[in-house]
Amino acid sequence: MLGLYIHIPFCKHICSYCDFPKKVPYNELQITKYIDKLINELAKYSKYYKDCDTIYIGGGTPNLLNNYQLERLLNEIAKYKIKYQEYSIECNPELITEKQIKLFKKYGVNRVSLGMQTISSSGLKLLNRYHNKENVEKSIHLLKKYNLNNINLDLIYGYFNQTIADLKEDLAFIKEMNVKHISAYTLILEEKTKLNLEYKEKDLDEDLIADMTILVNLELKQMGFEHYEISNYAKPNFKSIHNLKYWNKEEYIGLGMGGCSYLNHQRITNPSLINLYLKDAGASIENLSILDEKKEYIILGLRKIVGINKNDYIKRFNSCVTEDFNYQKLINYDLLYEDENILKLTDKGLMLANVVFEEFL
Repeated sequence: MLGLYIHIPFCKHICSYCDFPKKVPYNELQITKYIDKLINELAKYSKYYKDCDTIYIGGGTPNLLNNYQLERLLNEIAKYKIKYQEYSIECNPELITEKQIKLFKKYGVNRVSLGMQTISSSGLKLLNRYHNKENVEKSIHLLKKYNLNNINLDLIYGYFNQTIADLKEDLAFIKEMNVKHISAYTLILEEKTKLNLEYKEKDLDEDLIADMTILVNLELKQMGFEHYEISNYAKPNFKSIHNLKYWNKEEYIGLGMGGCSYLNHQRITNPSLINLYLKDAGASIENLSILDEKKEYIILGLRKIVGINKNDYIKRFNSCVTEDFNYQKLINYDLLYEDENILKLTDKGLMLANVVFEEFL
């Protein structure tokens, strides 16, 4: 089954760490034109929707849309009668309203991902986030009031000047909020971000980040979360069905500015500049070789804590992973674990995942 991703690039302001395709809209007309184009693109892929079982509206900030724009988009998606298991939308907590949540319920959205990042006021200022702890708490209570209980919280840690005590406060708050899913990321200084420009001469404290990662794993597991992907933790039966499609290298459709689809061994990528997207400048198409496919399958699959099933690899590629790649060195260094059925990262490998992935590139 396929996943459908719909990108809303608009933000009220640009976070200092973000390198996703995004922009502050010029005016309401630009947003209207974007929704128009998105609706046309939805129709273009309509033949695939009978095979879709997840919908994910991401950003950017999807709940920056006003109620009319949001309902127009949700209503258009509803016309295709997609038989989804999971229907997610990303939201900024300071922008959530009761009217928005009523629209989510009306159109069947059943999962909400909140961009919390941290509840530390100094951390939020560094990350250029405009919400506070009270906004996050209010949003969660409001979602639960309408039985939207499948809530993810994004958590960023390892940012400059963060202490273990700061992180413990974030984790205590997560425990108090009793949500179903956590996406926990260490800060990465992406090249074209404000934070990278400001701190490019300063290194992040890798030893402290390693200690923080151990703490996050321990605390979340004690709260009843299963660590099922490098950066993702879920309560029983609440893993992200949509995101697992990426890690399992299943097919998906990505619509909107910068949207990326993976269909029929092709990667189809929309322009990441809004003017080019609105002018229908055309998507770039990359034909993936069998070696490309194998490498991506391994790198994405190793992100899962359960790793790769070697028999599934044989069924998919009609070859054996042990013959296609030489990774004995990674096993010797205790970065990979292998038995007759499974290839996966060790605990040490999880901490050094990028080192492992580079060996397969």
